[in-house]
Amino acid sequence: MLGILLCNAPDFAVVAGLAESVRLWPHGTETDTVSVWVVTQWLFQRKFVTLFAMLFGVSIFLVGGERSDLERGAILRKRLSWMVLFGLLHGFVIWFGDVLLSYALAGFAVMLARSWAPSKLLKAGIGIWLGLIALMAVGMVMMMLMPEDMTAAKTAAEAAKHQLGAAQYAGTFLQSLTQNAKDRLMFLAGEPVIFPMTASLMMIGLGCFKLGVLTGEASNRVYATLTAVGLFALAIVGVCFIAFATQGLPKPLGNFAGWLQMATAPLTTLAYVSLVVFASRSSGFWKAIPKALAPVGQMAFTNYIAQSLIMTAIFYGGRGLSLHGQVDRPGLAAITVGIWIAQILWSRWWMDRFTMGPLEWLWRRLYRGPMTLRRSAPAPVVA
Repeated sequence: MLGILLCNAPDFAVVAGLAESVRLWPHGTETDTVSVWVVTQWLFQRKFVTLFAMLFGVSIFLVGGERSDLERGAILRKRLSWMVLFGLLHGFVIWFGDVLLSYALAGFAVMLARSWAPSKLLKAGIGIWLGLIALMAVGMVMMMLMPEDMTAAKTAAEAAKHQLGAAQYAGTFLQSLTQNAKDRLMFLAGEPVIFPMTASLMMIGLGCFKLGVLTGEASNRVYATLTAVGLFALAIVGVCFIAFATQGLPKPLGNFAGWLQMATAPLTTLAYVSLVVFASRSSGFWKAIPKALAPVGQMAFTNYIAQSLIMTAIFYGGRGLSLHGQVDRPGLAAITVGIWIAQILWSRWWMDRFTMGPLEWLWRRLYRGPMTLRRSAPAPVVA
């Protein structure tokens, strides 16, 4: 949840299409700006949204149980249906980068596979993922072969559109709301790709869960292997991004680095999971890290929507500070760290007193019925 915010922050601060770009970034390519971009792309981008999708795949099984359990299956369908509504509201009213709708739609497909054996889930998920990565490689090569004059004309047209969009986001509440809805519609066009990509990660996650990898039950050898493979992939990606930044930002290398980042994201994600497992099995400082972060994940829905509300209040016109287009990447990183601290403290305070986050409670009440929110006070000790 926290890692995703650093990746999403530029999408709140500038118009859609410029957030991940370093060449078209409106604040230039100074060393500090590019450095923050490299760190984000190398260590954060794709990794945490991948983990989010994997864990959502696990939740499909935890809520719905086996396919033969008709009662739990009905609850799961209600859960996903309400999530569709939440996703539509979040995407059109708050922030265009919503993933809830994508997860809900993919969830309806993955729920049909939730009783599969781990090996079948992994084979299907990995197969779909590799197929999509191959198609992306073909698309990358085709873009590299595109004539320069066509690329220049496309860039000029996009620049004009970005300028108009920036003015709308910096305008009144109604203007920013309207532009957000337009960008949301534009992003919906990508669902034919997002759907199978998300579903494949959900199946991989569920397969790993059934094997005990995501529950901390696998052996040290398994986690050591996943760590070694994932960090090796991460190192190669890092070399590509650092070379791109230090060699004058050549577009072909940037495209390749982005593709490799996407291709290796599941491997690096599982390495991160393994490191957290090792931390939880240790003592002292390292064990305190997953313990401190756990409440944030336990109320992930609430924290996800809260991040959107905070960031749009900071950047969108008519909602608060109206800083859209005015904050560079280092400033965005500082804002992100501030929100991290606030959400870690807020989540700990809330989960000490309540059984779940406020939006989790609302969601579960809608698909399960009345739910207890406040934790019961401990019984007094009788001498």
